[in-house]
Amino acid sequence: MKQKSLPPQASVLLESMRAIGYDPATAIADLVDNSITAGAKSVCIRFDPGKPRAVAILDDGKGMDAVELETAMRHGSRSPGEIRPADDLGRFGLGLKTASLSQCRRLCVLSKHKGIIRGMVWDLDDVAKSQEWTIGILESDDFDQVPFIDELRLLKTGTLVIWQKLDTLAAGDPGDGSVLGDRMRHVGDHIALVFHRYLTDRKRALKVSINLQPIIALDPFLENDGSLMGGEETIDVEGHRVTLRAFTLPHISRLTRSQIEKAGGESGLRRQQGFYVYRNRRLIVWGTWFRLFRQEELTKLTRIRVDVTNALDHLWCLDIKKSVASPPAILRDRLRGLVPTMVRPSLHAHQYRGRVTHTKGLQHIWRRIEDRDGIRYEVDRDHPVIGALRANSDQGMLSELDNVLMAIAESLPIEALYNDRANDQIGHKQEASDNDALTAQLEDLARQMLGAFSDRREEQERLLAGLGSIEPFALHPTITAQIQSRLSIP
Repeated sequence: MKQKSLPPQASVLLESMRAIGYDPATAIADLVDNSITAGAKSVCIRFDPGKPRAVAILDDGKGMDAVELETAMRHGSRSPGEIRPADDLGRFGLGLKTASLSQCRRLCVLSKHKGIIRGMVWDLDDVAKSQEWTIGILESDDFDQVPFIDELRLLKTGTLVIWQKLDTLAAGDPGDGSVLGDRMRHVGDHIALVFHRYLTDRKRALKVSINLQPIIALDPFLENDGSLMGGEETIDVEGHRVTLRAFTLPHISRLTRSQIEKAGGESGLRRQQGFYVYRNRRLIVWGTWFRLFRQEELTKLTRIRVDVTNALDHLWCLDIKKSVASPPAILRDRLRGLVPTMVRPSLHAHQYRGRVTHTKGLQHIWRRIEDRDGIRYEVDRDHPVIGALRANSDQGMLSELDNVLMAIAESLPIEALYNDRANDQIGHKQEASDNDALTAQLEDLARQMLGAFSDRREEQERLLAGLGSIEPFALHPTITAQIQSRLSIP
């Protein structure tokens, strides 16, 4: 059989590769991967919305010599089957080029190594003219024309990636840089989530900034904001460890507004239950059960962190963008068996949401009654708040009061409450600015309850001492303790 070489047409293939599916956030995240692999401690993302527009990604990593730079700029420079160092975030040897050229037509890379700066350029317009795989090699006289070059010169070592001719990244911009600015803000949100474990690493925290504004890590597990962390589970796959740990987020009623915003907002991370897969601590895919478990309202507080190494890339079907992965068959059965146990705390959190931890002896205003007709709710007329109201009412008003309580119970909007709870629309913890008004209301209620027993000192003392176990005081233990101190009976 005869053979014939059929090399691809350079311009056609390069233009086609631009449509792999990168968006600005995943494209820049791919470049941050390279910076981390190069040992960078700082990554500065800069963009100039003026004309000519340019985006720069500058890191203080080890830099590249002439051979390493040429390898980095070659398409398909490394085989995906090649054994990589454990901390290598690369995969196909395509990320730098495909990610960059998906957003721009001119890619310029300069790297400083051992005091020497070298640079190379891919320009799609030049390739279209030559119809060859030709790359530009920058000379020292060309460096002054490169945006942000002075910042690279100040570093001992590092790499500067410049995007120019931003035909995709700035598409639709009216000329004032507004569209570019919006897309770069989305880039910041994406990096805050995808690299949150690097940004908060106590041993060697990575610093990433956009136009000198530091990116703050976005922790999807709210580890420092009251989430419940489960034990670690380990699965062996081809001699490599896959570790899993479940987190149960606090119900939204237990979070302040600032904590909710920190977590990505009510419509963001709070609804993204499921697996969060990390490859070398870098988040790859999140908010999915991989069709192993059905998404349910009562499990939406569950996040399961899955840590895998790059040695298992071939099993996870990792794509070029490192944004799509699927668990291998060897893992699916194990995961399916572990999930029911891991979601139990979320079920419990919904069943008892909004309550204090120690509910033994708690006096609820609403009584849950189960009979042959199902479950119904009634106002507990023996509750101290109701008892105080009845004691302070004229004898002739008691019947009217009972009718009002019955009407309230009969018209309780169960379906509306469930729907609003399901969408996290109610039940937020009061902010500090509301504490004064809330304290005043609760104190007035406490005085009213004590006033019903003005002639029975022992009953007042018992009621005041047990105030923390009575709704609604039990929902606000700090305020209740202050009220108990102020109303202490001499």
